[in-house]
Amino acid sequence: MNRNQGCINVFVASTPLQLIGCSEAREHYGCASDSCVLIVARPDNKETESQMAFLADSLGWKGQDTVFLGKTSFYFRLGSIFRRLSGCLIARLFIGNKNSWVHEIFYLGLDSAQVIFVDDGLATVKYYHAIHDESFHPRISSGKRRVLAAMGIQLTAERDTGTVAFFTCFPLPDSERISIEIHDFPLFRRTFKTDVSNSGNRPVVAFLGQPFGGEERLERLKMQIQLVVQRHKNARILYFLHRKEVPGELERVLGAFPVEIRQAGRPIEVEVAMSGESYLGFYSFASTALFTIKKIFPEMQVFQIDDKILASSLPYYDEIVEMLHGIGVQTTGLHSFVVPK
Repeated sequence: MNRNQGCINVFVASTPLQLIGCSEAREHYGCASDSCVLIVARPDNKETESQMAFLADSLGWKGQDTVFLGKTSFYFRLGSIFRRLSGCLIARLFIGNKNSWVHEIFYLGLDSAQVIFVDDGLATVKYYHAIHDESFHPRISSGKRRVLAAMGIQLTAERDTGTVAFFTCFPLPDSERISIEIHDFPLFRRTFKTDVSNSGNRPVVAFLGQPFGGEERLERLKMQIQLVVQRHKNARILYFLHRKEVPGELERVLGAFPVEIRQAGRPIEVEVAMSGESYLGFYSFASTALFTIKKIFPEMQVFQIDDKILASSLPYYDEIVEMLHGIGVQTTGLHSFVVPK
């Protein structure tokens, strides 16, 4: 990018949902194509990389200025992009995860007229409250700061941005600290033709995995799956892996159930729009996709499984459930089933 072109807009994303949010924000804020720099910042694994590459191509980033910061040669590439951006006027900096040290480098290291946070799943709710409570703590260690300083990347102690802007799909209220702009995925809807029709195939019930729950996760998962199996005895049940889940681990745990474990290869919202399946319903404990699927596909039956054990360790659980209910997601209780050994 020519540094003399004027103001630019910088987008930093590490997950598919962050990239979807950046894409929607690019359109919402009227960012011209030649003003945009997309930074794909250290995706956590190959599955994430694949999904983000698919989304970047589908949502209009192909041919635009895109920088990939992988784990290999990370600091070398980071230094290069900072040298490029240091001479630019940045109108808006779109950040996907303030609580990530990689994202914090851009948040504290680049001077921009406005910082806008896009969705990072249910963590968005956590960030919203942390900003009000002033309970965010720096994620960049003193050692990393020294390395960055040696590279010429100087970080401020904290940004003084006044009101913080959120661009989100969640119904969070404006406050004295945060300005909220809510979207309902208009670019996604146009791109993936979200008017889903019945295919005539055997109906499908989807369970949405998530890497949450600590040591109790797998035992609670078996109980959640048994609930779904008992409610839908004649349906085909698909377990959609979260990109951080391990297929072999789940196959060992769920082998007693008539469940097909699947790695979609695309974000679940895209999978629903493009698969041609007839979905009877979607289940999960507290996956972000419960909210996004219901918002994008309002005709879908979506169920949140109320698991009191897992709920006790999820911050703002009641608020999250209230938001799910507000968009039409139903809650079903998890009872004490006898779990197969």
